Amino acid sequence: MRIRNFYKSRSDLDKMQGVRKFLVPIVTKFYNGEVEGAQRLKDTSLPMPTLFNCMETIQARLNEKEYPELLVGEIWDDLRMKNPKTTTEHRLVHFFDFNYYEFRVNRWYEATVIFGAVYFVMAFEHPDLRCCLGAIKNKAVYSPEAIPYFNIFEKELARRDKAVQEDPEDYDPRQDVILELKMRTERAMNDFSNPKPPAGYVSIDAILYATENYFCKDAEPVLNTLEYVVSQTNGSDLDRIRSKRNALAVRCAKSPEKESGMTTGQQAIFFYYIFDSLGLNFGNSDKAAWIRLLQSVTGRNYYNIKQRLNFRFDEEQTQKDLRIVAECLKELFPSIASKIERDSRIQ
Repeated sequence: MRIRNFYKSRSDLDKMQGVRKFLVPIVTKFYNGEVEGAQRLKDTSLPMPTLFNCMETIQARLNEKEYPELLVGEIWDDLRMKNPKTTTEHRLVHFFDFNYYEFRVNRWYEATVIFGAVYFVMAFEHPDLRCCLGAIKNKAVYSPEAIPYFNIFEKELARRDKAVQEDPEDYDPRQDVILELKMRTERAMNDFSNPKPPAGYVSIDAILYATENYFCKDAEPVLNTLEYVVSQTNGSDLDRIRSKRNALAVRCAKSPEKESGMTTGQQAIFFYYIFDSLGLNFGNSDKAAWIRLLQSVTGRNYYNIKQRLNFRFDEEQTQKDLRIVAECLKELFPSIASKIERDSRIQ
């Protein structure tokens, strides 16, 4: 199989964003031998960058097709089967094109792990492609022995789906930044004795500045972590950290947060009716494109938007959201507001 060289080394994987960032820990479990019932993946057979290069290459090929499910079988065979009839001309093209290289799996279960990664990303980014997702799963789980290599991806999808349904509005992207700060300060603490700052080091001044200007709401957990790290090293900046924490606590108490506007559910309804008035609906457009656009405009979490676009008009919360959106649109778009009011059963 001809693989595009998206990731050249493991360090490139650290730069992954979005859903791919969640995929790395899952795949790492296979290399660490932590998946029950599954054999350990070996870097000598399937290097981790190659696994992700396979996943991205397959994603790109599927995204090019109107009916991608028809291509799944061909990709599976290309990934698993050796092709001894490669021509000299074909080999020369590959030799001079450093953006691509040839790869086929060496062990049967490696193909299932690669397809599991494809399934995981596609379920997030293109949830409407049910036939393609079904074809990917059917190919990957071709025997009982293959199930442990695929189930971990499906279980993680279900876990995230459940978490969003139970607490859909509590996701805050700032928590990712806080976690990153914690991880970096821990790494800095471990290497603090070195005269040269270690890779990933964040200075105390930088953390204090970021906390005050961007994470005031989360000042206490960030500065508590910073205080712990500093207390384990030199302790010379403890007074400054505590003073900043107390000052921010007072400031936040005096300045309660303003209303943040529409919820994700209300924003989804807003765009749904605006688009509908322009003749655009789920039947004549790609729902995944809606999700990407709403994410770009609103800054909301991709998976939350995906959930909120699956409207359940009989639910009490949806009815409440419809009335709120109708009220917002009444002044400038009275006809759209009237349609929403009818759907919300307002008499």
